[in-house]
Amino acid sequence: MDNARAETHVRLLAEDQLRRALTSPRYRWLDQDFEAAGQPPEEVGLHRVSAVLGALRQVDMLSQATAAHLAAEFTSALAARGLHNPGVLARPARSGLGEGATAGADAATGPGSGAPGGRYQAVPVGTVLPAEWDGHRGEIHVQALVLAPDRAAITTSFVSTWRAAPRTAGATATPQPCFPPFGSSGVTDDQGRRYRLTLEVVEGGWHESGVLHLSAVPPPGTRWLDMPVSPGRSIRIDLTGASAVPVRREYRPAPPAGELLLAAVADTMLGGGQLAGMSATLLASSLAEVAEALTAVGLLSQPSPAASQLAALCARRAIEVRGPWVSRGRATRLPEAWVSVLSGSRRVDGPQGISRAAAVLPEIDGARFVLAGLSSWERHATLLVFAWGWSHQPREFRPRQPFSWWARDDADRWHVARIGVHGGAAGPFQLELTPPLHPAARSLDIILTGRDGRVTATLPLPWPGCLAESQDQDISY
Repeated sequence: MDNARAETHVRLLAEDQLRRALTSPRYRWLDQDFEAAGQPPEEVGLHRVSAVLGALRQVDMLSQATAAHLAAEFTSALAARGLHNPGVLARPARSGLGEGATAGADAATGPGSGAPGGRYQAVPVGTVLPAEWDGHRGEIHVQALVLAPDRAAITTSFVSTWRAAPRTAGATATPQPCFPPFGSSGVTDDQGRRYRLTLEVVEGGWHESGVLHLSAVPPPGTRWLDMPVSPGRSIRIDLTGASAVPVRREYRPAPPAGELLLAAVADTMLGGGQLAGMSATLLASSLAEVAEALTAVGLLSQPSPAASQLAALCARRAIEVRGPWVSRGRATRLPEAWVSVLSGSRRVDGPQGISRAAAVLPEIDGARFVLAGLSSWERHATLLVFAWGWSHQPREFRPRQPFSWWARDDADRWHVARIGVHGGAAGPFQLELTPPLHPAARSLDIILTGRDGRVTATLPLPWPGCLAESQDQDISY
């Protein structure tokens, strides 16, 4: 993995930063440093070396061990000259990036085990039922059925009114929605086979997203599933229909890994992206050094559209850029999608509704994704996604699977997507889309960009009925 040019470049950068720290004026008090010359030079050097180590580590030019060794060399050189006190100055992170830097992080940048072959199907359901949960009344939206080679699941959303459910003497609050699908009845297929249901809660609060996992995958040829919802009534889910969601696959030559990394930094600064926020800010604030390092190892285009756009975004976000990137940033127009997201960051006009929109995406970079229900709120929208051959944790850039999620509604409003904070390391995850959907939107393009292409699914946005009205509780945030 280690690249000789990458190691040489880091050592030359460290020497330059050490020389700068030695020759810069010294002040007795920290506030004098900031008043006269900005951040102390030794601390600037630590940040710049850390950013370059992180960039080269993320594009597989340096191993974890080599990055840690180079960082230790630099801090030792500072300490030997009385310029580094580990108790005062932060050390460069072991991988050059903070979060997600573990001893086994090298494996995370490689390709996953791959999505299993076989049938993937997403069946919209769109049924709304009265229900209660934890002592409160509300409604359950049964959104979609997902079938895959290794699992079958039904996605739901519970919306609470916060009105207390009527109780008889001695009764206790129900820990989960109290209607038959969440009990022992399960579902039954057209051949009379029965499947137990197990509930997994994906998000908490006024709006609970839940996944009902079936105990087995219905075998090929199954025509329908019946799910009881009340005595004498059930929902029939037809498995024989074809998907009505248009999906497009576009191919492109894979850009250099450095271009993909800087694009991921920009995504994160806009509110989406694969990186942790502090990691993206570190790379952006050292764009001049990072771009030079990526150019030195041949992983950045010349000229670099991603670096120029990131420089322009840094200027918009009041992050200092240096060197030639100052003029390049000024000469670069931000993409339409970025401008739309930046201008809409304070909007609170999203429609409130739960949609049954569901779609199967074709394979991209060795992974498969199924979209299984959308929820829209005043400030954002959430999309439940199942994944195979890829995991949404940890949050870090992966050069072989540099996925970027965006969306655009038919009212020309763009939305950047990030992985929600709810959900575990495995299984389905939430994509949070911001700014909110346009109140007049009737369809939404979900755009997934990978290393060698792009997939777009156009989801319809039917909102069946009105959401349950909340009472006696402020649900805004």
